[in-house]
Amino acid sequence: MNGWLRLSATQFNSEEDVVTFLLVNMEGSASAWALPHLANMGSNRATITTATEFDTAFSRAFFDPDEQQAAERKITSLAQTTTTAAYATEFRTLLMSLDWNDAALRAQFYKGLHWHVKQQLAQKETQPQDLEELIAAAIRIDNVRRELEISQPPRENRPKPAAAATTSRANTGTPRIDSDRLKADPNYVSEAERQRRRNEKLCIKCGKAGHRFAECRTGWKGPDKGKETAKVAEAEPEKE
Repeated sequence: MNGWLRLSATQFNSEEDVVTFLLVNMEGSASAWALPHLANMGSNRATITTATEFDTAFSRAFFDPDEQQAAERKITSLAQTTTTAAYATEFRTLLMSLDWNDAALRAQFYKGLHWHVKQQLAQKETQPQDLEELIAAAIRIDNVRRELEISQPPRENRPKPAAAATTSRANTGTPRIDSDRLKADPNYVSEAERQRRRNEKLCIKCGKAGHRFAECRTGWKGPDKGKETAKVAEAEPEKE
């Protein structure tokens, strides 16, 4: 009740108007309690003439001390998990059962905000002066942040290092040579290398230009052990 009075009292011309409005709009058992007070409004028999007096009398008649303690526990542990607007709605519901002043409510509301909203609020040159200004500013900031996230294009997937290495090796155009085979036979020339030398009109044996295989004067390399062999991809020399 005290929270509603704090937020809505400025809409009335006088405190007596506030009290009259509240008494007229009571329902159920609260209506039965309000009727005698309403009948005495404007007379010297009235015991409730201000918003503070109404709050005290109403709390004495209907307030549950455990409700305030429960609201305090909930509001101090409340934190923004979705939108700021949803957080503000739940915060406003809880503050209705509290008698905190505006500064305490502002501090608690700010504490539960998302870190991004706090960051943007801290950068504002003019800080909100009351709870309602703080709530409105926080909601605007959060709405803009969410709109930007929705409109931002998705990040492109970066190529994996393994794929990049494969592409680089494929673009060199150099056939891969079986290192174990070459170690066993230094004269070994792979089929892919032989084809490359044919295409480029090079000697199949030594890989140089200007002569053909039959005219090549390059000697054969001997193996580490055993006598000399002359093999080209374990195939007979091709006729050119």
